[in-house]
Amino acid sequence: MEKEEREKVEMIFINTITQKISLIIFALLLFSPFSFAYAQTAEVQPKIVVAPVKQKFKRKYKKVKSGSETSAEKSIAVDANVNISLCVSEGNLKINGWERNEIRAFVNNGSEVGFNVREKNKQSNKAVWVKVLGFDPTKNKETNPDECLSGEEIELDVPRGATVDVIGQASETRIESVVKVSVNIVGGDIFLSDIERGIYAKTYEGDVTVGKSGGAMTLLSTTGNIVGFNVAPSGIGDIFKAKTSSGAITLQSVEHRQMEIGSNSGSMKFVGEFLSGGQYTFGTQNGSILLAIPQNSSCKINASFGGTFNSELPLLNVVKNAASKTQSLSALMGSGDATLNLTTYSGAIRIKEVRVENKK
Repeated sequence: MEKEEREKVEMIFINTITQKISLIIFALLLFSPFSFAYAQTAEVQPKIVVAPVKQKFKRKYKKVKSGSETSAEKSIAVDANVNISLCVSEGNLKINGWERNEIRAFVNNGSEVGFNVREKNKQSNKAVWVKVLGFDPTKNKETNPDECLSGEEIELDVPRGATVDVIGQASETRIESVVKVSVNIVGGDIFLSDIERGIYAKTYEGDVTVGKSGGAMTLLSTTGNIVGFNVAPSGIGDIFKAKTSSGAITLQSVEHRQMEIGSNSGSMKFVGEFLSGGQYTFGTQNGSILLAIPQNSSCKINASFGGTFNSELPLLNVVKNAASKTQSLSALMGSGDATLNLTTYSGAIRIKEVRVENKK
């Protein structure tokens, strides 16, 4: 018993000493210069600003600068239907189709330029697949050189029959007068015109504009707007798709019979005709839908909306149901040759009459 009591007394003594030491240390810290400075600044917490982080390419390659202080330029003879691929890390990119069977690449105030011939035509021995590089493999011997082009201005002249594939970081991209295009960039606007047989265009931070082109089309943006005008399929079954998260979508004279149009928070506007046998889907979470179509339009309408529904054109066999937050409507316009699916959870739907000029 005496041993147990002695151990208890020792434990109490140790705990008391520990508490006193802790109080002394706390007092020293409290009145130290560090704590005084901290007390002066503690009332005003520093404002932490987190800058938006853009998606970037993770590259471990070395940029090869042009030997000239102003520009770099190279050309190569190719097949008329050549496939061209390139990467752009920064700079404004312009690609134009011309009548020569030749690629001319020009970079202003930036990287070197060169070509990697991936495949040749066995009969003509001309290149049918070329990668445009940010260095010249014939003279640049650096380890792991950066394949991406960079500069203030990047220009390519390519055969009109070319198929072009572009990936990029931050660039404004303009492509005209080629057969087919694929563009996938992180930031920057995309402008495409006179593309003959198909388009894939995607930008995370920028607008997409397509005009006077043909083929299947997929236009995507995260924060930007999408505009399409005077476009048509080049083959049976070509689909037109346009989707954006927070931008608006404006379409005029789109002649595809199958369309899928979507936006999370943006509005959409369509001006044109719905063709016989077509399937047209317009969907937005918070935006409105405006359709400007001719008086003789013929389609079946299936609509779901949280706002209002208004049509300047007469509707037949209207069936309307009201749920708790959204309403649904089905109706017939004309003989119902096309199918029109419309969805907006908090916006309005409006159909207005527009005159369509006769095509010569």
